[in-house]
Amino acid sequence: MNDTDCLFDDLLCRSLSLFHQFRLYDDCVEEDNAFKALREAEKIVSNTRKLICGGTNRGCVIECLAHRFYIDDDTDGVLGEVDTFLIKFSKGLKHPSAEAFVASLWMGEYFLLRLKNPKSRTHSRSKKMVSKMLSFMADMLHKPEKQKELCLSSNDVFEETVDWVKEVCDMHICEKQMVLLLERLYSLQEKGMLQQGDGGKNTLRQQIWDFYY
Repeated sequence: MNDTDCLFDDLLCRSLSLFHQFRLYDDCVEEDNAFKALREAEKIVSNTRKLICGGTNRGCVIECLAHRFYIDDDTDGVLGEVDTFLIKFSKGLKHPSAEAFVASLWMGEYFLLRLKNPKSRTHSRSKKMVSKMLSFMADMLHKPEKQKELCLSSNDVFEETVDWVKEVCDMHICEKQMVLLLERLYSLQEKGMLQQGDGGKNTLRQQIWDFYY
């Protein structure tokens, strides 16, 4: 990650933490600071046009906040541009790489949260995207030469992917795709093709999961 990515994720983590503090202590100052951090993160996305990373991560945070009643926005309206961009971007995901796998995981998490929003009017589209990410990730693990590409992925990414698949399982959807992806993930693990990560699990993703679930 470059400095902009780190700053962006730090702002989102800070926003989630401050919203949590606001709820615990009913501190309006913390609430104001939480919205300020969220707006600063939004400016970074707007200025850099980094919708694939920034838009996805911010979208996950917004859905978390809506689910926990910290914000009362129509997320379909707020995130419509992100939906459209990610659907278009997903059509170009072909080359197997560790980066493409992680991007797919983030998109899968994003559309799963969109699907879990009872007020969303795009459930069908979100479900299709979750299914597409499951299939794409499983396909990346299908052939030995692709597995060699993905041996650069760490055990941390493996664990995060398994955690995400478990959340999909709770929705009782895409069962065949889930089973196939899990089989290939565990096969990769059994063959010793995963490396120990240097930095641990993604901090923002873990905070999103802790905040939402």
